[in-house]
Amino acid sequence: MAEVVLSEHSNFRGREKHLYGSEPNLSAPDKHFFNDRVSSFVVVSGRWKVYRDSNYRGPASCVFGPGRYTWVEAAGIPNDSISSVRLMAA
Repeated sequence: MAEVVLSEHSNFRGREKHLYGSEPNLSAPDKHFFNDRVSSFVVVSGRWKVYRDSNYRGPASCVFGPGRYTWVEAAGIPNDSISSVRLMAA
């Protein structure tokens, strides 16, 4: 099963959101309003792409595979800018 863990602050601090599949809208109330609040993430498994806007619109990142990404800006993503996440391959 694919999994990515989004963290509110750098170095995996703050609130976390676990995703097991694509999420088109991180601002939805049932997603605990993670829109524009991601500063680090861990790809546990799968390959994932993040987008600046909901519904996989706007500038997209490269595809991230398993690893620990302690600071989104070091990965080429502006801080607090992720609005949707797409699973590319499990």
